[in-house]
Amino acid sequence: MSVMPIVKPKNFFLAASPLFLVLFIDSMGLGLVFPVLNSLIFDPSSHFISTDLSTNARNLLYGFTIGIFMFCWFFGAAFLGDISDQIGRKKSLMVCLIGAVIGYAFSAFAVVMGSYGLLLAGRIIAGFTAGSQAIAQAAIVDMSEPEHKARNLGLILFFTSLGFLFGPMIGGILSAHELVPWFNFSLPFYFAATISLINAGLLFFLFKETFTHTHKIRFKLHYAIEIFISAFKKEKIRELSIIFLIMIFGWGGYYSFVSMYLLRVYHFSSLHTGFYMAVMGAGFGIGTGFLVDPLTKRFSLKKCVIGGCFFVALGTFLTITAPSEIYLWLDVLIVAPAMAVAYSTILTLFSNQVNEDSQGWVMGITGAIMAFAFGANNLLIGFMGSFKPQTPLIMTIVSLLLASLLMKTIFYLK
Repeated sequence: MSVMPIVKPKNFFLAASPLFLVLFIDSMGLGLVFPVLNSLIFDPSSHFISTDLSTNARNLLYGFTIGIFMFCWFFGAAFLGDISDQIGRKKSLMVCLIGAVIGYAFSAFAVVMGSYGLLLAGRIIAGFTAGSQAIAQAAIVDMSEPEHKARNLGLILFFTSLGFLFGPMIGGILSAHELVPWFNFSLPFYFAATISLINAGLLFFLFKETFTHTHKIRFKLHYAIEIFISAFKKEKIRELSIIFLIMIFGWGGYYSFVSMYLLRVYHFSSLHTGFYMAVMGAGFGIGTGFLVDPLTKRFSLKKCVIGGCFFVALGTFLTITAPSEIYLWLDVLIVAPAMAVAYSTILTLFSNQVNEDSQGWVMGITGAIMAFAFGANNLLIGFMGSFKPQTPLIMTIVSLLLASLLMKTIFYLK
């Protein structure tokens, strides 16, 4: 086995620009789907799902479609992250981006042909190759000088937040035929496929490999399970993993199903839902860019997680008890920044429990838990079939309050 030496680029921002675009597209693609998928499955006027299908069956399809993406992400992210240590970051990222192109293209064709099976195939492909964020993050760390590592990791959160801001907005606008007659539900998927293809080209020509082990390739599809199990073997990591699992399980109920709630209770169109989730993305940006730093200087990381979880629960409660639509837009500006604070600070707590040599391992654990929790939440709610629109949000409130309580009672810094 030989290891290719890591060469730090002279101009970090120029060298890392394709990676930042990868991060943007990854998060944008995740957010872009919700306004479109919500309307495709729940809005009878879309004519994608038979009008004879009951509401319970539509609930099942929606939860299953999102859940299968998340579980494929669970296995794919760990698998591709492991492969990136063997064939290099660049080749692994190319696999992710080409997979995204194929997945989005399948989804677009599914809308045109009215085929749920093709849509599901597209979500499976896109989910399994959605591990680009972890690989891009590893490549950025490879390229970073020690004195700039914290700044560069902050840029990762910035570009991810931009994706969450613009993704739902793009999905909502490009699917709004009331704005432009030829806009439709397939157009956002074509758009995402196109920019993924452009990014693959930029990555191929502009990005220089940062890290490669040259040895026989090992394909370990079970690697995600190994990572997940390893989270419960070390005391402090085990405590945080339990809290993080409950926290993200609850957040999955809000992020995945709030668009359904808006459609069924307030009759939001895909355009309105897109802008609502764009406001949510802006809230993430506010939380990561403006609140985390001053809050962590004034309060402990533990208190920031407790407070963040509590305010997510509070904002969700205000959402389902809102007396009118205008309050929904105010409530999301409580929920999203609070979640950004809780998420950022619990990741920092994870990082602080291990030395520098184990940072990749512990971040892999958080990624595996997040994908598993999202998938479990969506499949559970989907298979419930018959539930009120408020049910996923009530699960969010209960889970986030429980996570806050557990952080206060079982996690102690020594």
